[in-house]
Amino acid sequence: MLGLLTLPIELLRIAFYALQGLVDAVRGRKRLRFEFTVLINAAREAVWRFSTADYVVFDGPPVMEVSRAPVPDSKGLWLTRLSVNGQSRAQSVTLELEHDENKGIIRARTVAHALSVPPEDGRDIESTLMVAATPTGTVLTMSHELTVRSLRDRIIYPIGVRRMANLIKQQCEKEAGTYNRLAAIGNTGLLLSAVAFPSFCYLLGWKLGLLLAVVIVLHEAGHAAAMLMIGVGVRGIYLIPFFGGVAVPKTAYRTEGRLGFIALMGPCLSLIPTLGLVAIYQATGQIHAAQAAEMFAVINAVNLLPIYPLDGGLILNALIGSVSRRSALVAGWIGILAGLGLAIYAQSFLIGAPFLLFALQRYLTGGRTMELERLSLTSGIALALASIATFLLYVFVLSTTWTIPPVRI
Repeated sequence: MLGLLTLPIELLRIAFYALQGLVDAVRGRKRLRFEFTVLINAAREAVWRFSTADYVVFDGPPVMEVSRAPVPDSKGLWLTRLSVNGQSRAQSVTLELEHDENKGIIRARTVAHALSVPPEDGRDIESTLMVAATPTGTVLTMSHELTVRSLRDRIIYPIGVRRMANLIKQQCEKEAGTYNRLAAIGNTGLLLSAVAFPSFCYLLGWKLGLLLAVVIVLHEAGHAAAMLMIGVGVRGIYLIPFFGGVAVPKTAYRTEGRLGFIALMGPCLSLIPTLGLVAIYQATGQIHAAQAAEMFAVINAVNLLPIYPLDGGLILNALIGSVSRRSALVAGWIGILAGLGLAIYAQSFLIGAPFLLFALQRYLTGGRTMELERLSLTSGIALALASIATFLLYVFVLSTTWTIPPVRI
Protein backbone atom coordinates (compact mmCIF):
# COMPACT_ATOMS: atom_id res chain seq x y z
CA MET A 1 0.00 0.00 0.00
CA LEU A 2 2.76 2.43 0.88
CA GLY A 3 4.18 1.74 -2.57
CA LEU A 4 1.28 3.66 -4.09
CA LEU A 5 2.67 6.84 -2.51
CA THR A 6 5.97 6.27 -4.33
CA LEU A 7 4.21 5.55 -7.62
CA PRO A 8 5.78 8.51 -9.47
CA ILE A 9 9.23 7.18 -8.53
CA GLU A 10 8.31 3.71 -9.78
CA LEU A 11 7.08 5.14 -13.07
CA LEU A 12 10.33 7.06 -13.47
CA ARG A 13 12.25 3.87 -12.72
CA ILE A 14 10.32 1.99 -15.40
CA ALA A 15 10.98 4.82 -17.84
CA PHE A 16 14.69 4.70 -16.98
CA TYR A 17 14.93 0.94 -17.57
CA ALA A 18 12.96 1.28 -20.81
CA LEU A 19 15.33 4.00 -22.06
CA GLN A 20 18.37 2.02 -20.95
CA GLY A 21 16.92 -1.06 -22.66
CA LEU A 22 16.46 0.82 -25.91
CA VAL A 23 20.08 2.05 -25.77
CA ASP A 24 21.33 -1.48 -25.08
CA ALA A 25 19.20 -2.85 -27.92
CA VAL A 26 20.62 -0.28 -30.36
CA ARG A 27 24.13 -1.21 -29.21
CA GLY A 28 23.32 -4.88 -29.77
CA ARG A 29 23.80 -5.91 -26.10
CA LYS A 30 21.78 -9.04 -25.41
CA ARG A 31 23.66 -10.63 -22.50
CA LEU A 32 22.97 -8.37 -19.50
CA ARG A 33 23.47 -8.46 -15.75
CA PHE A 34 21.10 -6.83 -13.25
CA GLU A 35 22.14 -6.55 -9.59
CA PHE A 36 20.61 -4.99 -6.48
CA THR A 37 21.86 -4.79 -2.87
CA VAL A 38 19.97 -4.06 0.35
CA LEU A 39 21.03 -3.70 3.98
CA ILE A 40 18.82 -5.78 6.29
CA ASN A 41 18.49 -5.03 9.98
CA ALA A 42 18.52 -8.71 10.98
CA ALA A 43 21.05 -11.43 11.81
CA ARG A 44 22.93 -13.04 8.93
CA GLU A 45 21.74 -16.50 9.99
CA ALA A 46 18.09 -15.40 9.89
CA VAL A 47 18.47 -13.84 6.44
CA TRP A 48 20.26 -16.92 5.09
CA ARG A 49 17.65 -19.27 6.59
CA PHE A 50 14.77 -17.28 5.08
CA SER A 51 16.44 -16.86 1.68
CA THR A 52 17.22 -20.57 1.32
CA ALA A 53 14.00 -22.03 2.75
CA ASP A 54 12.00 -24.37 0.53
CA TYR A 55 8.82 -22.45 1.39
CA VAL A 56 8.50 -18.76 2.26
CA VAL A 57 5.58 -16.37 2.61
CA PHE A 58 5.66 -12.60 2.06
CA ASP A 59 2.86 -11.00 4.05
CA GLY A 60 2.05 -8.36 1.43
CA PRO A 61 -0.49 -7.27 0.44
CA PRO A 62 -0.70 -9.12 -1.81
CA VAL A 63 0.36 -12.31 -0.02
CA MET A 64 3.08 -14.05 -2.03
CA GLU A 65 4.24 -17.63 -1.57
CA VAL A 66 7.44 -19.05 -3.03
CA SER A 67 8.07 -22.79 -2.81
CA ARG A 68 10.66 -25.12 -4.31
CA ALA A 69 10.93 -28.88 -4.59
CA PRO A 70 13.08 -31.39 -6.50
CA VAL A 71 11.85 -32.24 -10.00
CA PRO A 72 10.95 -35.96 -10.00
CA ASP A 73 13.40 -38.21 -11.86
CA SER A 74 15.70 -35.25 -12.67
CA LYS A 75 18.90 -35.10 -10.64
CA GLY A 76 19.88 -31.61 -9.50
CA LEU A 77 16.80 -29.87 -10.91
CA TRP A 78 14.43 -27.84 -8.72
CA LEU A 79 10.94 -26.58 -9.47
CA THR A 80 10.18 -23.14 -8.01
CA ARG A 81 6.57 -21.96 -7.81
CA LEU A 82 5.24 -18.43 -7.23
CA SER A 83 1.69 -17.89 -5.98
CA VAL A 84 -0.10 -14.59 -5.34
CA ASN A 85 -3.08 -14.60 -2.97
CA GLY A 86 -3.20 -18.38 -3.26
CA GLN A 87 -3.31 -18.39 -7.07
CA SER A 88 -0.39 -19.83 -9.09
CA ARG A 89 1.33 -17.16 -11.19
CA ALA A 90 4.60 -18.66 -12.45
CA GLN A 91 6.97 -21.60 -12.07
CA SER A 92 10.48 -22.29 -13.27
CA VAL A 93 12.98 -25.14 -13.27
CA THR A 94 16.55 -24.42 -12.16
CA LEU A 95 19.83 -26.27 -11.86
CA GLU A 96 21.70 -25.42 -8.65
CA LEU A 97 25.32 -24.55 -9.47
CA GLU A 98 26.58 -23.56 -6.01
CA HIS A 99 25.19 -23.61 -2.47
CA ASP A 100 27.70 -22.61 0.23
CA GLU A 101 26.42 -21.36 3.59
CA ASN A 102 29.92 -20.46 4.83
CA LYS A 103 30.51 -18.21 1.84
CA GLY A 104 26.87 -17.10 1.90
CA ILE A 105 26.27 -17.74 -1.78
CA ILE A 106 23.74 -19.55 -3.95
CA ARG A 107 23.98 -19.74 -7.75
CA ALA A 108 21.43 -21.36 -10.03
CA ARG A 109 20.68 -21.49 -13.74
CA THR A 110 17.18 -21.59 -15.21
CA VAL A 111 16.85 -24.45 -17.68
CA ALA A 112 14.34 -25.18 -20.43
CA HIS A 113 11.72 -27.60 -19.13
CA ALA A 114 8.11 -28.53 -19.85
CA LEU A 115 7.12 -27.49 -16.29
CA SER A 116 8.30 -23.89 -16.74
CA VAL A 117 5.48 -21.30 -17.00
CA PRO A 118 6.17 -19.03 -18.83
CA PRO A 119 8.81 -20.98 -20.80
CA GLU A 120 12.51 -20.16 -20.41
CA ASP A 121 12.62 -19.50 -24.17
CA GLY A 122 16.40 -19.31 -24.54
CA ARG A 123 17.00 -16.61 -21.91
CA ASP A 124 19.65 -18.75 -20.10
CA ILE A 125 19.20 -17.00 -16.75
CA GLU A 126 21.88 -17.35 -14.07
CA SER A 127 20.75 -16.09 -10.66
CA THR A 128 22.99 -15.34 -7.69
CA LEU A 129 22.16 -14.60 -4.05
CA MET A 130 24.85 -13.51 -1.60
CA VAL A 131 24.49 -12.87 2.13
CA ALA A 132 27.22 -11.19 4.21
CA ALA A 133 27.36 -9.91 7.79
CA THR A 134 28.55 -6.33 8.41
CA PRO A 135 28.81 -4.16 11.56
CA THR A 136 25.60 -2.32 10.53
CA GLY A 137 23.50 -5.34 9.52
CA THR A 138 23.28 -8.04 6.86
CA VAL A 139 23.99 -7.20 3.24
CA LEU A 140 21.90 -9.10 0.71
CA THR A 141 22.91 -8.95 -2.95
CA MET A 142 20.78 -10.48 -5.69
CA SER A 143 21.53 -10.59 -9.40
CA HIS A 144 20.26 -11.97 -12.70
CA GLU A 145 22.46 -12.48 -15.74
CA LEU A 146 20.53 -13.42 -18.86
CA THR A 147 20.18 -13.25 -22.60
CA VAL A 148 17.28 -10.86 -23.10
CA ARG A 149 14.62 -11.70 -25.68
CA SER A 150 12.59 -8.48 -25.77
CA LEU A 151 12.35 -4.93 -24.47
CA ARG A 152 10.04 -6.31 -21.78
CA ASP A 153 12.88 -8.48 -20.46
CA ARG A 154 15.09 -5.39 -20.21
CA ILE A 155 12.49 -3.79 -17.91
CA ILE A 156 11.01 -6.58 -15.80
CA TYR A 157 14.23 -8.34 -14.77
CA PRO A 158 15.92 -5.33 -13.11
CA ILE A 159 12.58 -4.41 -11.52
CA GLY A 160 12.07 -8.01 -10.40
CA VAL A 161 15.47 -8.40 -8.73
CA ARG A 162 14.99 -5.08 -6.92
CA ARG A 163 11.50 -6.03 -5.77
CA MET A 164 12.52 -9.48 -4.52
CA ALA A 165 15.47 -8.09 -2.55
CA ASN A 166 13.21 -5.49 -0.90
CA LEU A 167 10.57 -8.12 -0.11
CA ILE A 168 13.18 -10.32 1.60
CA LYS A 169 14.42 -7.29 3.56
CA GLN A 170 10.89 -6.40 4.64
CA GLN A 171 9.96 -9.93 5.70
CA CYS A 172 13.22 -10.61 7.55
CA GLU A 173 12.96 -7.34 9.45
CA LYS A 174 9.33 -8.11 10.34
CA GLU A 175 10.35 -11.47 11.77
CA ALA A 176 13.29 -9.87 13.63
CA GLY A 177 11.07 -7.10 15.02
CA THR A 178 13.19 -4.37 13.43
CA TYR A 179 10.86 -3.34 10.59
CA ASN A 180 10.39 0.42 10.28
CA ARG A 181 7.19 1.39 12.13
CA LEU A 182 6.25 4.14 9.70
CA ALA A 183 6.54 1.71 6.78
CA ALA A 184 4.48 -0.83 8.74
CA ILE A 185 1.71 1.75 9.24
CA GLY A 186 1.87 2.71 5.58
CA ASN A 187 1.54 -0.90 4.46
CA THR A 188 -1.68 -1.28 6.45
CA GLY A 189 -3.22 1.34 4.17
CA LEU A 190 -3.86 3.82 7.01
CA LEU A 191 -1.32 6.34 5.74
CA LEU A 192 -2.60 5.97 2.20
CA SER A 193 -6.20 6.60 3.27
CA ALA A 194 -5.13 9.55 5.43
CA VAL A 195 -3.49 11.15 2.41
CA ALA A 196 -6.49 10.36 0.18
CA PHE A 197 -9.05 12.43 2.08
CA PRO A 198 -7.13 15.73 1.74
CA SER A 199 -6.68 14.94 -1.96
CA PHE A 200 -10.47 14.68 -2.38
CA CYS A 201 -10.91 17.96 -0.51
CA TYR A 202 -8.31 19.60 -2.74
CA LEU A 203 -10.26 18.56 -5.83
CA LEU A 204 -13.81 19.29 -4.64
CA GLY A 205 -13.70 21.30 -1.41
CA TRP A 206 -14.05 19.75 2.05
CA LYS A 207 -17.82 19.13 1.98
CA LEU A 208 -17.94 17.42 -1.40
CA GLY A 209 -14.60 15.75 -0.61
CA LEU A 210 -16.13 14.25 2.55
CA LEU A 211 -19.19 13.11 0.58
CA LEU A 212 -16.97 11.52 -2.06
CA ALA A 213 -15.04 9.64 0.63
CA VAL A 214 -18.32 8.31 2.06
CA VAL A 215 -19.51 7.25 -1.41
CA ILE A 216 -16.23 5.43 -2.09
CA VAL A 217 -16.15 3.69 1.31
CA LEU A 218 -19.74 2.43 0.92
CA HIS A 219 -18.97 1.29 -2.62
CA GLU A 220 -15.90 -0.62 -1.46
CA ALA A 221 -17.90 -2.00 1.48
CA GLY A 222 -20.11 -3.69 -1.11
CA HIS A 223 -17.07 -5.41 -2.60
CA ALA A 224 -15.90 -6.38 0.91
CA ALA A 225 -19.32 -7.80 1.82
CA ALA A 226 -19.23 -9.96 -1.31
CA MET A 227 -15.72 -11.16 -0.43
CA LEU A 228 -16.94 -12.23 3.00
CA MET A 229 -20.03 -13.90 1.54
CA ILE A 230 -18.03 -16.13 -0.82
CA GLY A 231 -15.24 -16.83 1.67
CA VAL A 232 -12.20 -15.12 0.13
CA GLY A 233 -11.85 -12.84 3.17
CA VAL A 234 -11.03 -9.12 3.33
CA ARG A 235 -7.62 -7.66 4.05
CA GLY A 236 -8.94 -4.12 4.18
CA ILE A 237 -10.63 -1.16 2.50
CA TYR A 238 -8.34 1.70 1.47
CA LEU A 239 -8.80 5.11 -0.09
CA ILE A 240 -6.39 5.98 -2.90
CA PRO A 241 -5.36 9.65 -3.30
CA PHE A 242 -7.09 11.39 -6.23
CA PHE A 243 -8.36 8.13 -7.73
CA GLY A 244 -10.87 6.42 -5.41
CA GLY A 245 -10.58 3.30 -3.29
CA VAL A 246 -9.98 -0.42 -3.25
CA ALA A 247 -11.11 -3.45 -1.25
CA VAL A 248 -8.27 -5.99 -0.98
CA PRO A 249 -9.08 -9.72 -0.64
CA LYS A 250 -7.09 -12.13 1.50
CA THR A 251 -7.14 -15.00 -0.97
CA ALA A 252 -7.64 -15.53 -4.70
CA TYR A 253 -11.07 -15.44 -6.37
CA ARG A 254 -10.41 -18.69 -8.28
CA THR A 255 -13.61 -18.43 -10.39
CA GLU A 256 -14.95 -15.93 -12.91
CA GLY A 257 -18.26 -16.06 -11.06
CA ARG A 258 -16.67 -14.82 -7.84
CA LEU A 259 -14.81 -12.08 -9.69
CA GLY A 260 -18.00 -10.87 -11.40
CA PHE A 261 -20.10 -11.08 -8.22
CA ILE A 262 -17.57 -9.10 -6.18
CA ALA A 263 -17.27 -6.46 -8.90
CA LEU A 264 -21.08 -6.08 -9.11
CA MET A 265 -21.66 -5.90 -5.36
CA GLY A 266 -19.90 -2.53 -5.03
CA PRO A 267 -22.51 -0.69 -7.14
CA CYS A 268 -25.33 -2.96 -5.84
CA LEU A 269 -24.82 -2.15 -2.16
CA SER A 270 -24.58 1.55 -3.00
CA LEU A 271 -28.11 1.38 -4.42
CA ILE A 272 -29.44 1.28 -0.84
CA PRO A 273 -28.19 4.75 0.22
CA THR A 274 -28.75 6.11 -3.29
CA LEU A 275 -32.43 5.16 -3.45
CA GLY A 276 -32.85 6.16 0.20
CA LEU A 277 -31.59 9.66 -0.60
CA VAL A 278 -33.92 9.87 -3.60
CA ALA A 279 -36.85 8.90 -1.37
CA ILE A 280 -35.86 11.59 1.17
CA TYR A 281 -35.71 14.16 -1.61
CA GLN A 282 -39.09 13.19 -3.00
CA ALA A 283 -40.67 13.26 0.47
CA THR A 284 -39.08 16.49 1.73
CA GLY A 285 -37.82 18.34 -1.33
CA GLN A 286 -34.37 18.52 0.29
CA ILE A 287 -32.01 19.41 -2.56
CA HIS A 288 -28.91 18.35 -0.63
CA ALA A 289 -30.30 14.79 -0.48
CA ALA A 290 -30.84 14.83 -4.23
CA GLN A 291 -27.32 16.06 -4.91
CA ALA A 292 -25.85 13.40 -2.62
CA ALA A 293 -27.90 10.79 -4.50
CA GLU A 294 -26.57 12.22 -7.74
CA MET A 295 -22.96 11.77 -6.62
CA PHE A 296 -23.68 8.16 -5.58
CA ALA A 297 -25.29 7.56 -8.98
CA VAL A 298 -22.51 9.16 -11.03
CA ILE A 299 -19.67 7.33 -9.25
CA ASN A 300 -21.38 3.94 -9.42
CA ALA A 301 -22.79 4.30 -12.95
CA VAL A 302 -19.35 5.24 -14.27
CA ASN A 303 -17.90 2.21 -12.46
CA LEU A 304 -20.36 -0.03 -14.29
CA LEU A 305 -19.17 1.09 -17.72
CA PRO A 306 -17.65 -1.92 -19.56
CA ILE A 307 -14.15 -0.44 -19.46
CA TYR A 308 -11.31 -2.37 -17.82
CA PRO A 309 -10.31 -1.98 -14.95
CA LEU A 310 -13.62 -0.45 -13.79
CA ASP A 311 -16.17 -2.78 -12.17
CA GLY A 312 -18.09 -3.03 -15.41
CA GLY A 313 -14.87 -3.95 -17.21
CA LEU A 314 -14.18 -6.70 -14.65
CA ILE A 315 -17.71 -8.03 -15.10
CA LEU A 316 -17.30 -8.00 -18.89
CA ASN A 317 -13.91 -9.70 -18.45
CA ALA A 318 -15.54 -12.45 -16.37
CA LEU A 319 -18.27 -12.95 -18.99
CA ILE A 320 -15.98 -12.97 -22.02
CA GLY A 321 -13.24 -14.86 -20.16
CA SER A 322 -15.69 -17.69 -19.55
CA VAL A 323 -15.89 -18.13 -23.33
CA SER A 324 -12.37 -17.16 -24.47
CA ARG A 325 -9.43 -15.95 -22.39
CA ARG A 326 -7.81 -14.47 -25.49
CA SER A 327 -10.93 -12.44 -26.27
CA ALA A 328 -11.05 -11.23 -22.67
CA LEU A 329 -7.48 -9.95 -22.96
CA VAL A 330 -8.36 -8.12 -26.16
CA ALA A 331 -11.45 -6.60 -24.54
CA GLY A 332 -9.33 -5.52 -21.58
CA TRP A 333 -6.87 -3.74 -23.87
CA ILE A 334 -9.73 -2.04 -25.70
CA GLY A 335 -11.05 -0.78 -22.37
CA ILE A 336 -7.65 0.51 -21.27
CA LEU A 337 -7.08 2.27 -24.59
CA ALA A 338 -10.58 3.78 -24.43
CA GLY A 339 -9.79 5.15 -20.97
CA LEU A 340 -6.51 6.61 -22.20
CA GLY A 341 -8.32 8.14 -25.17
CA LEU A 342 -10.88 9.73 -22.85
CA ALA A 343 -8.07 11.14 -20.70
CA ILE A 344 -6.37 12.66 -23.75
CA TYR A 345 -9.66 14.13 -24.97
CA ALA A 346 -10.38 15.60 -21.52
CA GLN A 347 -6.72 16.60 -21.07
CA SER A 348 -6.86 14.97 -17.61
CA PHE A 349 -3.85 13.32 -16.02
CA LEU A 350 -6.06 12.06 -13.14
CA ILE A 351 -8.23 10.09 -15.56
CA GLY A 352 -5.28 8.82 -17.57
CA ALA A 353 -2.97 7.78 -14.72
CA PRO A 354 -4.81 4.61 -13.58
CA PHE A 355 -5.35 3.47 -17.18
CA LEU A 356 -1.68 4.10 -17.95
CA LEU A 357 -0.67 2.03 -14.92
CA PHE A 358 -2.86 -0.88 -15.98
CA ALA A 359 -1.50 -0.65 -19.53
CA LEU A 360 2.06 -0.85 -18.15
CA GLN A 361 1.10 -3.75 -15.91
CA ARG A 362 -0.39 -5.69 -18.80
CA TYR A 363 2.59 -5.03 -21.02
CA LEU A 364 5.17 -5.96 -18.38
CA THR A 365 3.35 -9.19 -17.50
CA GLY A 366 3.00 -10.10 -21.17
CA GLY A 367 -0.78 -10.14 -20.87
CA ARG A 368 -0.67 -13.18 -18.55
CA THR A 369 -3.60 -13.38 -16.14
CA MET A 370 -4.72 -15.91 -13.58
CA GLU A 371 -6.75 -18.77 -15.03
CA LEU A 372 -10.15 -18.77 -13.30
CA GLU A 373 -12.93 -21.35 -13.39
CA ARG A 374 -15.43 -20.32 -16.05
CA LEU A 375 -19.02 -19.21 -15.56
CA SER A 376 -21.87 -21.47 -16.60
CA LEU A 377 -24.28 -20.12 -19.22
CA THR A 378 -27.01 -19.59 -16.60
CA SER A 379 -24.69 -17.79 -14.21
CA GLY A 380 -23.32 -15.63 -17.02
CA ILE A 381 -26.80 -14.54 -18.11
CA ALA A 382 -27.75 -13.77 -14.50
CA LEU A 383 -24.61 -11.69 -13.97
CA ALA A 384 -25.15 -9.76 -17.20
CA LEU A 385 -28.83 -9.02 -16.44
CA ALA A 386 -28.07 -7.96 -12.87
CA SER A 387 -25.34 -5.60 -14.10
CA ILE A 388 -27.62 -4.03 -16.70
CA ALA A 389 -30.47 -3.65 -14.19
CA THR A 390 -28.17 -1.98 -11.65
CA PHE A 391 -26.84 0.43 -14.28
CA LEU A 392 -30.39 1.32 -15.40
CA LEU A 393 -31.40 2.06 -11.81
CA TYR A 394 -28.55 4.54 -11.54
CA VAL A 395 -29.62 6.09 -14.85
CA PHE A 396 -33.11 6.45 -13.37
CA VAL A 397 -31.67 8.22 -10.34
CA LEU A 398 -29.72 10.59 -12.57
CA SER A 399 -32.81 11.31 -14.65
CA THR A 400 -34.59 12.24 -11.41
CA THR A 401 -31.86 14.50 -10.03
CA TRP A 402 -30.11 15.83 -13.15
CA THR A 403 -32.43 18.83 -13.60
CA ILE A 404 -31.75 20.11 -10.09
CA PRO A 405 -29.60 23.28 -10.22
CA PRO A 406 -26.25 22.93 -8.44
CA VAL A 407 -25.98 24.45 -4.97
CA ARG A 408 -23.17 24.69 -2.47
CA ILE A 409 -23.27 21.79 -0.02
